[in-house]
Formats: sequence, C-alpha cells, structure tokens
Amino acid sequence: MGYNNSRFGNGGYQSNNGYGRSNYGNNGYNNNRQQARKKSGAKHKKSDKNGNPVTTGWSKTRGAGFVKFLCVFTKNTDQHSSQSGRIWANVMVVVQKPMTPDVRTSGLMDLSTGKVVVQSMGIVINPQAPNGGFTGQYGRKK
Repeated sequence: MGYNNSRFGNGGYQSNNGYGRSNYGNNGYNNNRQQARKKSGAKHKKSDKNGNPVTTGWSKTRGAGFVKFLCVFTKNTDQHSSQSGRIWANVMVVVQKPMTPDVRTSGLMDLSTGKVVVQSMGIVINPQAPNGGFTGQYGRKK
C-alpha cells in the first residue's frame, strides 16, 4: 500500500488541469509531452509577381502580440557586394502590429539566403533557420 505525502495529491507532480501555464512551456516539454509552440517564423520566395525576391516573417510576443514583417524590393533598391562575396540589397521592411499603424523602415537582404537584417530595430529575419525560420533580436541579450 502506497502513501501519498505530497501536498499536491498526485504523486508530487503539480498539474494545472489544462488551466494556466505549464512549468515546462518554454523548453519544448509540457504536461502533454508535446513540442512547444513556435514563437516566430520566416519564409522566402525567390520571386514575386514582379520577379523580385520577397521575405516574410512573423513573431509572437507578450508585449507586442502577433507582429508581421514584409521585406520587398522598391524602385530605389540597390545591390552591393560585401568583402565576403555575398550580394546584399537594401529593401523596404513593413512592420505590422495589431491596433497600430504600419511602420516602414529599411533593411538589408542577403540575396543568396533571403536573410534580412533590420539594423534600426535590431531584428533579423532568417528563413533558413531550423524548424521553419526565425524572426527576432540578433546579437547578445543584455
């Protein structure tokens, strides 16, 4: 005969019964042993209807909600070659946040990978990251 001396009454494991947050939600392990939900993603198209490459990204945060990024060429887009031999193009980045007007800023797109760096916001949009791409801050967190 076994005794349950834990204060939770279920063998020492705290259950939220489907309500609230799981203690394991951020590391890919939760009470149902399912993979954690994605918090960002990115995709790259080699050409849109005008023949120009397009990169899209999305990010979900508690503070800003669901944020979408659209990186497109404009008539003023120039291509530049870096010292490493990569070809970069300046693109227009449209940032769409819920309940706020769209923000337009500029970024640099690597034409070989579709990766976009928005230096003014400190954001990178990388469609070739594992598990469906990545959109988020780059560099070291403080």
